Amino acid sequence: MSQKLIRTLLHLAQADGNVSGSELALIYKIAIEKSLPMFEVEQLIQNPPRENQELEELPEEERFEYLYTLILMMKMDGKLDDREAELCDHYAVSLGYSKEVIPQLMTMIESDQQLSSNKEALRKEVQKFKN
Repeated sequence: MSQKLIRTLLHLAQADGNVSGSELALIYKIAIEKSLPMFEVEQLIQNPPRENQELEELPEEERFEYLYTLILMMKMDGKLDDREAELCDHYAVSLGYSKEVIPQLMTMIESDQQLSSNKEALRKEVQKFKN
């Protein structure tokens, strides 16, 4: 799961044509949390994925984590690029959600700090958008 998540995040980060330092910092942070060897992360950064990652086969418990992390990545550089938003929509659908989940989840994270710190509450809200 870890390498696939890093590949997906890199693909999203490069969608606007520029991988920012804050986006790379999130990628490294997640790689460390998931105990992914740094040489693998460096290889992925040097040869980033050019295609959409397939996420349909992910276990249910990982799907929300992917979605949540994709939102974090999209917001990381402080700019919401249309290409990133479209790619996030694609990944949301690939994860089994309607694409309406992206703006809704972004709003929930931004508007209610208490809710965003409680991932379980977010997970329950997001279930309304499952296909």
